[in-house]
Amino acid sequence: MYITPLLELLGYEAHKDYEVIRHGDDGSSFKLKYPPVEKGAAREKSYNPDYIPTIRKKAFWIIEAKSPKTVGYPFGYEYLVQGLQYCIHPEIQAKYLLVSNGVASAVYDAHGAVFLGKDMYQPILEFSSSELSQRWADIYGLLSAEKLRTRIGIDLKAMYDKLCLSSLDKNYPSELLRSIGQSERENSRHIERHVIALRAEGMDRERGAWRLEMERLDSAAIFARMDRPLPPGGSEAAYFVRKSLAGGGRPQEILSQVTLDFERQCIFRKEQTFVAVCALYQQIDDAATRASARAFLDRYKSADLPLINQVECALLRLTRKISILSLYPDLRTMIDNSLRSAHELIRFVQPPTALQMSYVAEVDMHWAMFQQIKLLPEEALRPLLESLLGTEASIDQDFKLARSRLADSERQIGGFEYYGVDGKHYAFRNILHNFGIEPRADFRPPSR
Repeated sequence: MYITPLLELLGYEAHKDYEVIRHGDDGSSFKLKYPPVEKGAAREKSYNPDYIPTIRKKAFWIIEAKSPKTVGYPFGYEYLVQGLQYCIHPEIQAKYLLVSNGVASAVYDAHGAVFLGKDMYQPILEFSSSELSQRWADIYGLLSAEKLRTRIGIDLKAMYDKLCLSSLDKNYPSELLRSIGQSERENSRHIERHVIALRAEGMDRERGAWRLEMERLDSAAIFARMDRPLPPGGSEAAYFVRKSLAGGGRPQEILSQVTLDFERQCIFRKEQTFVAVCALYQQIDDAATRASARAFLDRYKSADLPLINQVECALLRLTRKISILSLYPDLRTMIDNSLRSAHELIRFVQPPTALQMSYVAEVDMHWAMFQQIKLLPEEALRPLLESLLGTEASIDQDFKLARSRLADSERQIGGFEYYGVDGKHYAFRNILHNFGIEPRADFRPPSR
């Protein structure tokens, strides 16, 4: 049966807000207080459609699946009447009925008959399984989670016109419009709150998947990943320290491992190292190791970066600034074009941004560049840094203007464009602040 893949292509089952309830699932049975009026209907106290596609838990159409061996096409009256009557039943209120035998399918408009004088037994769309690709635009335009409301909205407009023209009061159209739109603000606020909740849910889901991966890996595998930028809301470094201690690692050995060759570590590894040392400092009682950890943090928290990191950070800043100036506009055009046909979950909840689309490439490019920088002798780094700073200064005014126009979704908090400014990396002190090891400069303890 091709109903399940068809529903997925139409945008259902992309999320729990677009679930498909199947015969036998919880919520698939409608307990009818008033069964439809037809022969034998008095004995029918419940109704179980084969499929109920939903949009935010609301059903706009139902599906009745038949066997091609027993039910041919065109579908006879006896196969339509019950489904259509249940569509218009007040406890269900589905606008469309799709009947399919797996070979032929037809869509019927139950409510069009009630309100717009249409023949509910005449299909508004017919297609065979072999015609799916040729008829896809029509099928998608009528039944997809994205386009379903468009056709219903057209019918609502026709109903509005019909009601207006039934009156002799010239003020009735505007009064009716006000009445229909009375809950506009309430509905908009409800939608906005739900979108915010969906975004938070998506972030929680991503963070949960990342945590599960961290729990699965051993300390050695996590240590190998500590050249990556710090992810929001957690770090490989913190997991490494916890797992190393749980595995019996000695605090001093862990400290030595993470701080080894700190001067030559890339800037992302340095951030992870600061997190690891802070986490270790807070989780151990070993006074000597705590003192060594604190001495390390105090030494480097405000120190000038080594020349290799100054060059590295200048390249990071320059890459980000050039991206914002030259790459982001083209990426936005590409995104806008792709969103025209994207599922509303993507358009309104998880729209891609120019930052997201370029971020992975920036990190990969940084890693490749750092491997090259490490090979340069010290005397070659100084002129390279001066050249990079000169190029950066030449585009800085244009960059500041472009950045001021970025949407919030395209701004990275503490982004690469701020790494290593003036030869220092201010994220180190922020890490100390976030762990509560060192108070922020503007912090004042409450007076007693």
